[in-house]
Amino acid sequence: MKRLLLGLLVLFSSVLAQEVYKGHGISLGGDIKYPADFTHFDYVNPDAPKGGEVVLAATGNYDSFNGFIAEGAPPAGLGRIYDTLVVGSSDEAFTEYGLLAESIEVPADKSYVQFVLREGAKWHDGVAITADDVVFTFESLIGKGDPFYQSYYENVSGVEKIDDRTVRFNFTGETNNELPLIMGQIQILPKHYWEGKDFAAVTTEPPLGSGPYKVKEFDMGRSITCQ
Repeated sequence: MKRLLLGLLVLFSSVLAQEVYKGHGISLGGDIKYPADFTHFDYVNPDAPKGGEVVLAATGNYDSFNGFIAEGAPPAGLGRIYDTLVVGSSDEAFTEYGLLAESIEVPADKSYVQFVLREGAKWHDGVAITADDVVFTFESLIGKGDPFYQSYYENVSGVEKIDDRTVRFNFTGETNNELPLIMGQIQILPKHYWEGKDFAAVTTEPPLGSGPYKVKEFDMGRSITCQ
C-alpha cells in the first residue's frame, strides 16, 4: 500500500511538473485582470490629445549612446527608444503583459520562460524583430555588458532560439518565481545594427531601437531630442 501511494505521489508530481501556463500576460498572483484583446490599461486615456513637446531636465552630461556597458555615461531617458518583451501593469502587483511578445509560456516548475514574438514587430528601420535579436541581446549583455547583468541574470543558464519568433530562457535548479517576469523586462537590441560594431565600446552614434521614441537630433553632452 505504501509503495502504491509513493508511486502515485511520484506520478502526480511528474504530471504537475509538466503543466505549462501559456497566455498573453503573467502574474505572481496567478489571475490577471485584462483579457487578451484589451486595447489599453484602465488608467490610460486613449482619447488624450496627441502632439506637443515636453522638456525634461537631467543632472550632469553624457558622452555615449551605449547604456549597456560600464564605461561612459548615456543620456537620461535613452531607454525609451527600446521595447521590452513585456510591459508592467500599474494597477496590478507583479503583473506583466506581452509587448514585443504576444504570448508567454512558463511550466509549473519554473524551469524556463518562453516568449513568442508578435508577427509584424519591426525596428525603426523596418527590419523584422526576431528571436535572433533576443538571443543576441542576452548573450551580449552577459558577455560584454556591464558586470551588473552577470549578477542580475545569474540564475539563467542560457537562452535558445526555438524558431524565428520563439525564444526560451532556461533557468538553473534554484526556483525563482519572479525570474520569468524579470526576463521579460530586457530591452531588446537589434542584432543587424550591432554587426561590425564593438558592443563593449563607447559610441557617439545614436542607436537603432523599436520603442515609442527615436533620436532626432542631439548636441553631444548637452541635449538630446527624440520624436
